[in-house]
Amino acid sequence: MEENVAGSNPVSHPKSQNMKLSTLTEALVSSLERIKKPSNAGEKIVISRTVSAVAFLYEKVRVAMEYREDHLIRRGAIERILKRRLFLNENGRGVAEYILKELLWAKYMPNSSIPASRIEDVQTTIDKYMTLRNEIIRGRPYGEVEKIHEWILSICACEIEEKISPNFEREAFVNYIYNFFKDRFFLKDEGETASRIQIYIAIHRVFAKSDNDLIRFEILKLTFNNLVKNTWSDMENLTGDFFQHLKTVDLQLKHKVGSKLTRFIHREIAPFLTLRDLYEANPVNFRKALEDEKNFTNFIDKICRKRYDEIGRKLARAATRSIIYIFLTKMVFALALEYPFDKYILGRVDIIPLGINTLFPPILMFLILIGISPPGQENTKKIISSLKRIVWEEKEKISPLNISLKSPIRRPYLLFIFTVFYLLTFILSFGIIFYGLSLLNYSIASEIIFIFFLSLVLFFGYRIRKTGKEYVVSDKESIFTPVADFFILPILNVGKVLSAEISKLNFLVAILDFFIEAPFKAIFEIFEEWFSFIRRKKEEII
Repeated sequence: MEENVAGSNPVSHPKSQNMKLSTLTEALVSSLERIKKPSNAGEKIVISRTVSAVAFLYEKVRVAMEYREDHLIRRGAIERILKRRLFLNENGRGVAEYILKELLWAKYMPNSSIPASRIEDVQTTIDKYMTLRNEIIRGRPYGEVEKIHEWILSICACEIEEKISPNFEREAFVNYIYNFFKDRFFLKDEGETASRIQIYIAIHRVFAKSDNDLIRFEILKLTFNNLVKNTWSDMENLTGDFFQHLKTVDLQLKHKVGSKLTRFIHREIAPFLTLRDLYEANPVNFRKALEDEKNFTNFIDKICRKRYDEIGRKLARAATRSIIYIFLTKMVFALALEYPFDKYILGRVDIIPLGINTLFPPILMFLILIGISPPGQENTKKIISSLKRIVWEEKEKISPLNISLKSPIRRPYLLFIFTVFYLLTFILSFGIIFYGLSLLNYSIASEIIFIFFLSLVLFFGYRIRKTGKEYVVSDKESIFTPVADFFILPILNVGKVLSAEISKLNFLVAILDFFIEAPFKAIFEIFEEWFSFIRRKKEEII
């Protein structure tokens, strides 16, 4: 396993020495060694390659309509398919096979990789959650019914994905990091239980990049023993408890302290990400790599350099996806308003503003990303040093960091002045932009659309830059950072609000799902049945 590490300013490697793992790390390694993948023996679900080729191309376009982390795309597809199937079959009777075939068509799972026996497992999940939904929504107002339906649907999709492709390793690492941090943070305004839930949520968001739907599912798994294995009859008497926990988890996911705690965890996460990479590089020899000090240092050094090399490619992929997402779901709609407004309201169409608004997003995203440079050897040394304390030493007895939403106000008059000053930055930042656009003869519609895209692209670019720094232990600010923040923060705040609100009004997605995808997939099913029929007839001849 040992390899020589080349490069400038190499990390100094100690002599080989066996190290004793900390109690917490020993528990992690043991849990990873006990993981047994579910058996995929038996007859497999087979689909037509011809149908799959067309479905795969369609899915690429459809996925671009929603901006998700790569590891969340498949689960999002399951939820989308489930929602469409339930639209025509309210209780989801007998839809499991079609859901699994659609996943195979779109190549979310390799062909012939899902055992036919998994159809019954998935149908059991659907039956369970549809029964829970029907019991919970009975007699409730429409607004509440809609929210409950969305919650249940997302949980059902999470469980379906777990049944076809479980990720036990993610759970093991999240629990490891949670146990490492659970006594290091305490929310002054909340009790111990709420504090620990918030720590668990923050770790999922930072380490596992989980969205709220996945976090909700993971918390419910911890609350209800054997949730994944239970059938609808096992949950029959737990309907009331299940709904109460749904509401409690929803409140915790919206807790204002969440973003603050997430920032604290984010500063400490790089060593844990590297530890996970070490495991994924060679799961079989993970224990050996941790127990030998020389090998451990060599491997971490190698992994860090590999990750640094990948940062540019990762950012490019993220930027491309975000631009496609903005263009397909927002720009088409915006240009549909801008051109008619200029032509029929103002009586003229100015090509320059129209061209700028079209080309501006990709150019700005490119400019945002070109300034990112990968971390260096000094960062690697910090990761190795932190990991040695985490992996080998027993957890230090330290006083927890108290976190409160209510920051102490020592000088109220200064707080008032700073607040007013910050509000003035909105006026100044957007005032400069509007003035510049007026010099280019922008109409009011073109100005609004420019601000719209400027805010969205800056927000997405900011998120992507943060992704590129996830392996950085401590990020040094440039001397120009405070000046840039002064003008950019107001625009970022607007972008954040727009991104959250407009995602709820994605009419193009609804059109695709119910007016294009539904008949499209129905045709696929007919062809799939035909090809299956031909295969059977061919086998009879042989």
